[in-house]
Amino acid sequence: MAIDVNKVYTTVLSIINKKGSGYLTPDNFNKIAKVVQLELLDRAFYEYNRAVTSQSRGRGVEGYGDIPRKIQDKIDPFCATDTISLSSGVGSLPTASSGTYNVTGVYNIINVSSTDNLTQIERIDKSKLSFLLASPLTAPSTTFPMYYVSSDSIYVYPTTLTSVSMYYIGTPADPKWNSTVDTASFGTPIYTYTTSGSTNFTLHPSDEVDLILGILQYFGITIKDPLVIQSAMQEQQSITQQEQ
Repeated sequence: MAIDVNKVYTTVLSIINKKGSGYLTPDNFNKIAKVVQLELLDRAFYEYNRAVTSQSRGRGVEGYGDIPRKIQDKIDPFCATDTISLSSGVGSLPTASSGTYNVTGVYNIINVSSTDNLTQIERIDKSKLSFLLASPLTAPSTTFPMYYVSSDSIYVYPTTLTSVSMYYIGTPADPKWNSTVDTASFGTPIYTYTTSGSTNFTLHPSDEVDLILGILQYFGITIKDPLVIQSAMQEQQSITQQEQ
């Protein structure tokens, strides 16, 4: 459930060379790849919202045509649950998780509850906290707790709570195409891919073509026919097999 970073890099490089659009260095690729990966994950949420809305209007189908389920399958591997310890109601947001994919932070909070999952904790706007605390009728309690998030911390009320359970979508680890560099043999740097230190894209395999198209767009290259991408991928795989 991941996309090979070397496969994507060599495909993108092959298309850029054919288009005569310059050369893509590993450093530039890594920076652009990070942005595009987050764009695709973010887009999945909007697509899921549209698909669910369409389905609620009676325009959806079950089985292979269940589009919301297909999009949900792209997002679910990023789901993680962590217990957050609190000190005076304040705790640090998770920075890593051992879920299906390698995530490095919190991308979107789905739910916060007591550690036994029996009490849901309501999220509020920080600006409304003073008004809620001012009245005994709206003040948070162990029965009706509240929280807000600021930067990399979570603030839970009442502050007597010592821990909470958070269910969230994790931020995918940054992709990285790592290499050894030879600057002596040909006068210009020659990059050779190495799996050591490299990180694959933590996206669903069905996003591979859109991922490549997204990276190419940052170089001003627009390809309308996805078959061109598939052809470039097959050609690059053939070259790799011959070299081996």
